[in-house]
This record gives sequence, structure tokens and C-alpha cells, in this order.
Amino acid sequence: MKTTTLLILGCTIMSLSSCSSYTRIGDLTGISNRNLDDSQQYVMLEREVEAVATAENDALEQAVDTMTKEHEGEFLRNVKIYVKSNGKKVKVIGDVWGIQKTAVNVNTNANATIELKIGDNVVFDRRGTITDGKIIGLNANGVIVEYGKRKKKIELRYDDVTKTE
Repeated sequence: MKTTTLLILGCTIMSLSSCSSYTRIGDLTGISNRNLDDSQQYVMLEREVEAVATAENDALEQAVDTMTKEHEGEFLRNVKIYVKSNGKKVKVIGDVWGIQKTAVNVNTNANATIELKIGDNVVFDRRGTITDGKIIGLNANGVIVEYGKRKKKIELRYDDVTKTE
């Protein structure tokens, strides 16, 4: 009798806990709800952003729209998609890409102003080594720099990069 009660209790707890968790349904290289313009140069605007949407239908579309609108982007790359077991709630995690609209002016302590923009060459300290890179994105927190032979990407604070020419 005790074993039957424990077995039923265990099954109930497992079924309830599985209802509240997300199931990973896939990884995508890119996803968009808009037409992309081949003449534009797209840059990464934000890394590893998350959006959750609940709907009777089109929850995935709503989550993608939420992410692109919030970060003023056009599409997502390196996307992970999760769904609740009932299929009505979707979570999307990915990098937001779009058109960089502005350059950033950084004021230094010496009252000099340095303008950073997409395509500028910079150097930064990477594990004790000075590393060359190229700015591929700007956001409120810092710059996104691409570096190395494998084109790795890293987000750095404005104070951590030095513009080179």
C-alpha cells in the first residue's frame, strides 16, 4: 500500500513539473518575420536576448516580433526555440541583428571626444594579450567586436577598447 501511494505521488509530481518546464524544439541559424534587403549591411545589435510569448496561435511569430521591435532589429541569428508542453507558450533566445543607425561619441578624461562606428579597427586586452578587432555593432552598454581568424565575437565596454587607424 505504501509503495503504491509513493508511486502515484511520484508520478503526479513528475507530470506536474513537466508541465511547467520548456522543451527545446530547435536551433536555427536565422529567423525573421520581415523581408531582408541584400543592399544593407546588417550588424549585431544585442547578444543572447530572450522573449516569451503566449498565444492561441502564432506564439513564435509574436516572440520574434517582440525581440526585433524592442531592440530595433530586423532579424535574429543563433536562435534557440523552446515551447511549453501545451504548445501555447514559446520562449526564443538569440542575437538581434539590424541596421546600425548611429555612431557613438566617447568622452575621455582628457576632454577629447572619440567617435566609434561600425567598421572601425580597435585593440583590446584579451587574457593579457593585446588583440586586434573590428567593430561590428554598437549598443548602449558598449561595442561588439569581431576578432581572430575564426571571427569570434565579444561585447566590450567602451572604456575597454582603443581605436586604431
